[in-house]
Amino acid sequence: MSNIATQLPPFGWYPDPAGSHMLRWWDGQAWTNRLEKPRPEIQIANGYSQQQSTLSRLIAS
Repeated sequence: MSNIATQLPPFGWYPDPAGSHMLRWWDGQAWTNRLEKPRPEIQIANGYSQQQSTLSRLIAS
């Protein structure tokens, strides 16, 4: 049996799936209300391009 927690992307800053052109904090289980402008000191979470479809499905649900 698959555990959904092992399928979720790690916590971190990701491009806002709502399309705001900002970064939104993913806490590892859900999107938060925390938004930041992209800045050099804020690194987008590793593997974003590989996890983009998973995150898009999460925001849609």
